[in-house]
Amino acid sequence: MTPRRLALGAAVLLTAWLLQGAVLSQLPLPGAAPDLLLVVIVGFALAEGPGSGALTGFVAGLLVDLGADHELGRVALAYALAGYVAGLVHDGPDRSRLLPLGVVAAAAAVAVTAFAAEGVLLSDPRTTVSAWATGLAATVAWCAVLAPLVVPVVGALVRRLDDDPLRR
Repeated sequence: MTPRRLALGAAVLLTAWLLQGAVLSQLPLPGAAPDLLLVVIVGFALAEGPGSGALTGFVAGLLVDLGADHELGRVALAYALAGYVAGLVHDGPDRSRLLPLGVVAAAAAVAVTAFAAEGVLLSDPRTTVSAWATGLAATVAWCAVLAPLVVPVVGALVRRLDDDPLRR
C-alpha cells in the first residue's frame, strides 16, 4: 500500500467519521442512524479487494470504538469482517450497477450480526434478539440508501489515484 493510498484512505475515513458523528447520528430517523463508515468500507473493498476492505474496516472500526461505551475492538472486528466479505466480490469497474447495493446490504448484515455475536460472547446485557433484529433492519436499509451515493465516489477516487501520471 502506497503512502498516497494511505493518505486517501485516512482522509476519506476521517471525513466519513466526522459526517457520521456530526450530521447523520443527529438526524431524527427511525431505527439506527445510517452507517456512512460501513458504506465507505464497502466502497474501498469493491475497488481494491478483501485485504483493503479488512484493513479499512479495522481502522474505521477503531475510530468508532474510541468514542463508544463498549469494549474496544468490537466494531473494529465487525467492520473488518464486513470489509473482507465485501472485498471478495471485487470484480472491476464493469460490474452491474446493482451489485454495490447488494454487497452493501450483505456487509451491513455481516457487521450487525458480528457485533451482536460479540455482545453475546462478552455477556453484554444490551445484546438481545430484538435489538439485533431492529439494528439489522435499520442498518441494512439505511446503508442501501447511501450506497448509490457513496460507493461510486470512493471507487472513482481509488481509480483516479491508480491512474495518476505522477505514479508512473
